[in-house]
Amino acid sequence: MTRHRPTDLSGFAAALAARLPGTWTSHHHQHATYPEQFALAHQVWDLGHVHWAVTQFVLRHDAELRGPHGQRLYVIERPLKPGQFLVAPLQPDPTLSHFDDVDEPNGIAVPGDPARAAAAVTRRLLPRYQHALTTVRRNSATARTGQPAPGTHRPRPAAGNAPRHTPASR
Repeated sequence: MTRHRPTDLSGFAAALAARLPGTWTSHHHQHATYPEQFALAHQVWDLGHVHWAVTQFVLRHDAELRGPHGQRLYVIERPLKPGQFLVAPLQPDPTLSHFDDVDEPNGIAVPGDPARAAAAVTRRLLPRYQHALTTVRRNSATARTGQPAPGTHRPRPAAGNAPRHTPASR
């Protein structure tokens, strides 16, 4: 099992990207000052652990993984847990702004072993992320055209457009 030093974020991110399904690239960013960490961090699509880490700790660096279909992941060292990392989705293209009723896919903590981390990201994070991306894209298409995106299921209205009422059983 290959362990990367906790400070080897760049190497870990590149190894993780190489093991994710599809084609992913890794882009490492150094931060000379605290405000620089927010250039990418403000796009983190997470209201949990990763959001907490970004807002409460000074991050010396981060990595952005770019994958198929516009997917982007944010990778940082896990504060207070040497040898572990946090991986979170990044919000999609800023032109897609219809996030109403879309749950954040949130990030996950992963071990310092890129193979195990990739398995966790593939199994736990990417399906939630893809579902959220699809929902945002559908919402954006519907808002632009006034029609649901092709392939979107829309329930039929009740006869006469009256609301359906199902009496409660006693």
